[in-house]
Amino acid sequence: MKTRRLLFTLGVRSLGGAVLASVAALSGFPAMAQTTITASTTSFTSTSSSTSTTTTGALVSIKGTVTGSPESVSFSGQAKLSASVVTDPDFGNSPNVVLSIDLSNVTGVGSSTGKKYVTSSQEVLSRRLIAADKVQLTFPFVQSGGSPTTSRVGAASFNLSYNVNSLKLTGATGQIASP
Repeated sequence: MKTRRLLFTLGVRSLGGAVLASVAALSGFPAMAQTTITASTTSFTSTSSSTSTTTTGALVSIKGTVTGSPESVSFSGQAKLSASVVTDPDFGNSPNVVLSIDLSNVTGVGSSTGKKYVTSSQEVLSRRLIAADKVQLTFPFVQSGGSPTTSRVGAASFNLSYNVNSLKLTGATGQIASP
């Protein structure tokens, strides 16, 4: 019975999100980056205390331009995020977030040559759980087929929101710029 209720709740939430997104799109609001938050999973570690880990994934549409020599590069694509919130009942510390950010599905196009630029950047960060968090990181990128010795650097920033009671990632937006 609990399984059916859980599946029904998830289905209603998904349907509600789709309706809300459709209403926003039809209402004439400016286009915003789309984020897809996946269902969360919670696991418990059986030790002297009950540590829990709640993991939420997200696909974040990201875009922006890195300026510099030999040309500016306009990036777009989807960043894959995974936020695992880990509790610490033994010492009473606030929960930590282990945040994984994968930019391998983000590509760029040179403004003057039209050449393709790629990155395979993957970062893992540990942060304290707070309701609203801004994460900034730099990433290397190269011309497709080019040598890693000719890499350049871009900057990605993400605005993340969490429900600190359910320990879930609830929203994410991102952008790319020059560092």
